[in-house]
Amino acid sequence: MIRRIARSVRYASQSGLVRHRILGLLNVCGLHIQPYYLIREGTAAVTLKQNEHFDELAIVVATPEDIPRIAACQDWVTEELLQGRFEKGHLCMMVVRGEELVGHTWVDFEEVHEAYCDYELQSDEAYLFDAFIKREYRGFGLAPYVRKECYEYLARIGRRQYYSISDYFNTPAIRFKKKLHAEIFRLYLYVKIGRYTLGNWVLKDYQP
Repeated sequence: MIRRIARSVRYASQSGLVRHRILGLLNVCGLHIQPYYLIREGTAAVTLKQNEHFDELAIVVATPEDIPRIAACQDWVTEELLQGRFEKGHLCMMVVRGEELVGHTWVDFEEVHEAYCDYELQSDEAYLFDAFIKREYRGFGLAPYVRKECYEYLARIGRRQYYSISDYFNTPAIRFKKKLHAEIFRLYLYVKIGRYTLGNWVLKDYQP
């Protein structure tokens, strides 16, 4: 157990996620302290450099028939969970290379549905969540490419404002989103002990 914790902290240190990982360990102990940002995306046009790794890729909208291979990407995801998402009207956009599923991202059209955030969306807005790229395809700038393609598809169906959530201490995620011209919308603090939620407060609103 101690060795596993040490490895976890060492990896977090290398990736700039030490405080993020420490809060995760506290959560295991029953104390959930979650500072997080609600981030607004798609506020400006995104231009990416041409990348040869994109040439063989395609972006497609998933259907329920794709559930087994989406579930196979992540250990914690079940087919029942994904079926529930489709039943709620969530959209899954997949990036594929031939028949191989390289990655995906999900979209909710109704609300920012995280348990600790209750921001309701307008008719031209969408919430982006659960973005994933297979390990062997990371490091090639694929995540911004998928995000940009998602923006463009959503704009075509009338959704032109996008939101996402990032942990306050998850600096790589925040850095990635800022490269896409995202803006921090609000800073929240969620606190829970065991089964009891103590509060979910807006610490700062960054809008004028």
